[in-house]
Amino acid sequence: MLLPLMMFAMGCIAFTVLGLIVPACVPVVTLTVKNVSVFVVGAFPGALAFGYLYGRAFADARSELNTTAAVIGSFVAMLLGATAGGMALVWLMVRWVGVSRRNHSR
Repeated sequence: MLLPLMMFAMGCIAFTVLGLIVPACVPVVTLTVKNVSVFVVGAFPGALAFGYLYGRAFADARSELNTTAAVIGSFVAMLLGATAGGMALVWLMVRWVGVSRRNHSR
């Protein structure tokens, strides 16, 4: 009963750590609590989408990943998806907020 909640908490922790590392390496994005929060929100759909696409591409007819390499590949795909989804949402937020702040400062 609590397993989905525990997995959600583990995902939040993992995506928060990823959100502290990845945006710090991008010079355009400053490391703020808001950016990390937006990264975590964007990381969940990114990981789900990449995991789903990986499963569709590499699963057998019964929708199972049979080899160890396939399972590890799914985790790598979800990590890449989390990074892509999180950074895409942070980039959109920085771009929209930056435009709105420039327009209001005139």
